[in-house]
Amino acid sequence: MRIKSKLLVIYIPILLVGMALTGYWAYLTAYESVREREYQLLTQTLTLSVLELIDERSGLLIDSGLENVSVFRKAYQAEVFEELTKLHQTTGRHFSISEKSSEKVIFSSLDNGLVPQTSDAQNKKIGKHLVAFGESNFNSTAILFACSHFDPWNWKITVIQQADDLQESLSQIAWMTVLTILFTVAIVSLIMGRITQVFVISPIEKIKSAASRIAVVHKQVHIDVKQDDELGELARDVEVMSGKIEQYVAQAQQANRAKTDFLAVMSHEIRTPLNGIQGLATLLLDTPLSDKQHQYARDLKSSATILAQVINDVLDLSKIESGMSEVDVTEFDLDSMLNDLITLLGINASANNTLLTYNSKNMTSVAVTSDITKLRQIVINLVSNAIKFTHKGTVSVSAKLKKPSTTEVIDNKLVISVKDTGIGIEPERLEHIFDKFTQSDSSITRKYGGTGLGLSIARQLAQLLGGDIKVVSKVGEGSCFTVIAEVQSRVMPESMASAGFDTTEQGQGLRSGLRVLLAEDNAINAVVAQALLEQLQCKVEHVDNGLKAVARAEEGGIDVVFMDVHMPVMDGIEATTRIRKLAGDLGKVPIIGLTAEAFKERHVTFKEAGMDDIVTKPVTLEALQESLSKLELGDE
Repeated sequence: MRIKSKLLVIYIPILLVGMALTGYWAYLTAYESVREREYQLLTQTLTLSVLELIDERSGLLIDSGLENVSVFRKAYQAEVFEELTKLHQTTGRHFSISEKSSEKVIFSSLDNGLVPQTSDAQNKKIGKHLVAFGESNFNSTAILFACSHFDPWNWKITVIQQADDLQESLSQIAWMTVLTILFTVAIVSLIMGRITQVFVISPIEKIKSAASRIAVVHKQVHIDVKQDDELGELARDVEVMSGKIEQYVAQAQQANRAKTDFLAVMSHEIRTPLNGIQGLATLLLDTPLSDKQHQYARDLKSSATILAQVINDVLDLSKIESGMSEVDVTEFDLDSMLNDLITLLGINASANNTLLTYNSKNMTSVAVTSDITKLRQIVINLVSNAIKFTHKGTVSVSAKLKKPSTTEVIDNKLVISVKDTGIGIEPERLEHIFDKFTQSDSSITRKYGGTGLGLSIARQLAQLLGGDIKVVSKVGEGSCFTVIAEVQSRVMPESMASAGFDTTEQGQGLRSGLRVLLAEDNAINAVVAQALLEQLQCKVEHVDNGLKAVARAEEGGIDVVFMDVHMPVMDGIEATTRIRKLAGDLGKVPIIGLTAEAFKERHVTFKEAGMDDIVTKPVTLEALQESLSKLELGDE
């Protein structure tokens, strides 16, 4: 439906309803005015004519001392009846007199001689008389009445006016009102439609057409709208905006390319040494160590793993640009994960003279299905925040499942609370504490540091997991952040609970003695990758650039190639392209890419170049084994 039609569809009912309400109000006002006038005439007739007449006759009786003589009283009353009959003939109003106590009709100008019902009347004091008046139905006819009592004679006097004439007059007014409303609505609609077309619709259509062109070509446009009003100003603003859009689009495209390049470099530069840290920690754990050394090495590996997972989220270009993150659901021992995490974060707490404690409920020997990485990042952000703002205090972490778990997988709610005895948050700032780049006040940033992103990221991650984060706080007493997430849970079998989730045997399902060509220029990463592959019973040859990898692949005798993407002399993409051009089975050798780039778009590019799978650094034994398993390089 066009805008003009929509506006008319809106205007006409509004006009119709508005004018109908106005007409109805005018009708009611006229009705009330006429009725009040009739009431006034009735009460005046009753008090000034009828009651004065009766008072006069009663006064004559009293003055003559004959008020108790029945014959004279009836004679004077008969004179009253005669006067009322004449008054009826003169005014058209009816008069009725009945006994006050028995309601017996003494006189009536009505044919049936009945007295109308006056129980719902309004009362008003007029002079020395109390008068009742109102509207009623009498013999299926609407009437207006006024009545009063004359106590000396025990009379109830009623003056009646039929409402037919009044209704007929008001009906004529109503029909005139309806016709006037319909005619006015039609004329106003035609005029408003034309005005709307000229001054609103036509300029809007021109602005709409220009906006469509801007959306398609992102170029500056000219809009032929000459009028000097809001729409004219809007048209000129759109013209200016289109020029700025053209400029901004060019700048944004350039900035986006620069940002992508920067993030790609940063991802590679951070992940490359991190791969060495994590890999060397893994290898160190396989050497003879004292208990304390083993604990340090395990904590080092766990810290590197956590850092790698945080980098995965921060440096993923698609997540940064869309503000979204995919949920990677796995089953894991949440209680064990939180225990390990609290142990690692306890080092920071101790350095801040803060006591970090943890307790759980309904989580012993329970497997939870959720996104372990996101839950871990939420807890890290909240606990790190609590430690930072709690000097020489206590940070308590508690976790529980709302429902007890069973051997069957059930839907459940996970509740994690992080409570501290720190500085607290002012009430007026609580509603903004989850905003991006926001802290409770500017002095917090200067004193404690930080970007103000931690809580915002934590809430977004919690919402991705089907929950949210709530906070209560009091300045000087501390804060309590409560995380709620939708999870699934089940009680682990006793054998699995005792062994944990690390049930993967090294090299399980892989053929022993796989001949692997490892192309990696970083010496430390090469040592790590070679050691991990050897744990999978692979025979590894190492080269340090893509050109050597191509030359070795030409010689044959290789079951699979692990190809680093960024290498000197010849990078992994070019090397993969050349290997795919080799004749026969040499060009079909499986190639697995090794890269520090976590961007999915880049992974697609690598596979389009000929790589069969991608392993993201920091590499782990499980990732290498999983990738080899995908290629079905198992036992022959």
